[in-house]
Formats: sequence, structure tokens, C-alpha cells
Amino acid sequence: MCLRPLQFKKSNCAELRRRQLVNFYIQRYTPPGASSTMMTLAPRPASSWPTDSDEQTRAIDTGLINSFFLPCMEPNPMASHLAFMSPQMSDRSYHHEPRRKTRQRFLTLTSAPRESSPVFVAEPLPKKAAPFLRLPPEIRLQIYALLVLPSDPNHLRPSYEKVSASASDHSDHQKFRRSADSDALPIEPTLMLRTISPARYARLYPTIRQHTRKSYRVRPNQMRAQTAETTYHCINNPRIEDNLAIMRTNTLIHTEVCELLYGHYTFDFDTHVEAVIPFLADLTPYARSCIKSIRIVKRALPDEKEFDRCEWSNAMRYLTTRGNNIKLRRLQLGIVAGRPGSTGWDRIPKYSAKDCALLAQGHGMEWMQYLLEITDLESLDVRAIVQNCASASSSATMAHYVRFSASVETGFAEFLRSRLLANPSESLACRL
Repeated sequence: MCLRPLQFKKSNCAELRRRQLVNFYIQRYTPPGASSTMMTLAPRPASSWPTDSDEQTRAIDTGLINSFFLPCMEPNPMASHLAFMSPQMSDRSYHHEPRRKTRQRFLTLTSAPRESSPVFVAEPLPKKAAPFLRLPPEIRLQIYALLVLPSDPNHLRPSYEKVSASASDHSDHQKFRRSADSDALPIEPTLMLRTISPARYARLYPTIRQHTRKSYRVRPNQMRAQTAETTYHCINNPRIEDNLAIMRTNTLIHTEVCELLYGHYTFDFDTHVEAVIPFLADLTPYARSCIKSIRIVKRALPDEKEFDRCEWSNAMRYLTTRGNNIKLRRLQLGIVAGRPGSTGWDRIPKYSAKDCALLAQGHGMEWMQYLLEITDLESLDVRAIVQNCASASSSATMAHYVRFSASVETGFAEFLRSRLLANPSESLACRL
């Protein structure tokens, strides 16, 4: 339906002029050819229309145009013009003016809520790396080596106090006397981990165990009839405690220092095999994966007890379990060998590598089967730690032990290299 001019009675001139002005604005702001789709009329009730006698009504409200639907033109300024119309303008005769061209606007719903504009948050600019991290990795590794690796052989000498506080070990005392006479720095620095004597442990921690290391139980006395709680410690702790604070800087530095620290040291447990699992369990998975070299010593076979075999098997299983992420590259294996006198091995026949392969399947040699689970080694060093023992003629068990002891560095070492090394031929060529 098209919009038509309003028809009024000419009883009141002022009212007529105002309504003529309404018709003028309606015709001016209505686009040509407007149809019912462009504009909708909302007729008001008859009682609401102003009458000629109602002189107090000042507000002009046509009631014809629904405010929800407006023409697609400029907003209708009719109400504002009429509200501020001066008397001079109201008495002026109006003529139709040529309709000016205006840019059509999209139809908007004035009552609908307006959507908020999307907020674009600027991404933070990447921070520049610290000057130290901008150094080449090779230079950073050299700096780390000066901090965490020993620069003086005396820094790796065992502490007498810690040695006396550890469980006694014959091989330890022999090794300490040899190292005390030598000032040469070893190619691979070694950290000696030992079990604290339970008696000393009870004095150090009488009531509360104020340490972060794991505790475990051992059989301290010679008869090994009772167990006591203890933990491990390093008897030759290098003087690098203050330098290790660099590992707290950030993740990258911690990773690089951790790989250098745990990858260059050899962790020596000697016969304290019971300390292997607590020590490795206290490390993070990444630190365990960085360990490349360890040293362990097998106790004398005639002196072994059932719990000694259990400790050995548990340690070997932990080292070879894939979930623990331990990838050894170097193994130093010590075997406590018995020799009856200085010339006790002269007339003793030695086992060959094939004989040792058969011995590994025999009774009492199960510890070799767990050892053979360690594979893909790059270096294997088998040493005999000699101690005096009874004569081979005293019993069949002692005769077997003396013969095996004489074969530790020959047939037994050759058998292990053929099974544990990744490239046995290259290792044989290097030894020759």
C-alpha cells in the first residue's frame, strides 16, 4: 500500500499548516515507487486521532509509520524538525523541491541488540634469546664442562670420613691405596656410590630421615642375620655443588648440563649392588637416559647368599627394563676372584669362551643370565679383583671357583664381549 497525503478539515489554520508539513516530509523522504514492502501503515484507533476541539494537544504524532520499518533512505528527521520548528517557518508556504539523490542504506532493526565488534588481541612479540643462549652449542658445552667436570684430580679423591661411614669393602680399600699414589686425572671421571653403614646412618638420622634419597634395608653384620635401614651416598663428591645452580636457569640449560653431567661420569657401585635401584629411581627419566657408564662388582661366589642373588638379579633387571630408559654404552665389570697363594693359578686349567657359555646355563651361575640381558655396549672392561681363598683341593665347589677365577680376564671376558658388545670384531681389533 502506498503512502497517501493526509486529508484534514480546514477549521484550524495552524493545525492545518503543521499537518501539511507532515505530508511534505513524508513525500520528500519516501522513495519513488514505494510499495507495501517498503513501508507498512499501522492505523491508529479512531479515538486516538486529535480533534479540532482539542487545542491543548501540542505533540504531532501521525501514527501512520511503524518505527520498526523505515524506508531504505536517510533516517527520518521529521520529529526533530517539528519539535524545534520556529513560528516563522511554520507560517511559510512550502513548495515541492526536487528530490536530492542520497545513498541508500541497508535496512536496520533499531530494536535488535547490536553485536559487539570482534576484539583482536595482538600476539606478544617473541622475546629475544639471552646472550648466553645465542652462543654456539659447542662453546656452551665447553663452559658447562668447566663447571660440572673436575679440573683437578684431587677433587675426586674419596673422603676418609665417608669411606669409614660406608659399609666395609675389601676392593674399596685396595683401590683407594692405588689411587692415592696417582695424580693423573682419569679419562672418564668416576663417582663412587656406596651404602652408608646402618650404625652410622642411625647416628646421622636418629629420628627423622631428613634426606631426599630413597631408603632401603641391608644386612650389615658379618653373619647377615638382621636387616637395618640405610641409604646411599657419594664418597668422592666433586666440588661442583655451587656450580650446579646453573641447571635451574631454564629448561634448555638444564637439558644440556644434565646430558654432560650424567653422560661423562662413570657411576661406580662396586659390590654395593643394592644401591643401584634407589640411586637410579631418584633421578628423572631424562637424567637416567643420559647415564652411559657404570661399574659394578660381583661378590665372591662361595660367599654369596640367597639375598645377594636377589639384589643382583633386581639390579640387572632394572638396568635392562625398557621402561626405565637406561641405555648403557660402557660397562666396567669386576669379579671377586679367589687365588690360593701367589702361584695358585699356575697349574689350573682355564675355561674357554665356549665353556663359559655352557656354565651360564648351569646351577649357581644364574647371575650370568641376567648380565647377558645388557646388550649393544660400545665398551666392556672385565677385571678380576683377586683375594686369597682356600686351596682348590679342599672341595669341588672351591675347585670350580678357583678355575673360574683364573678364567675371568681370558675366557669369561671373551665370552661376554661376544654377547654384550654391539660390534665384537671392532673391539677385538682395538685390543690387538
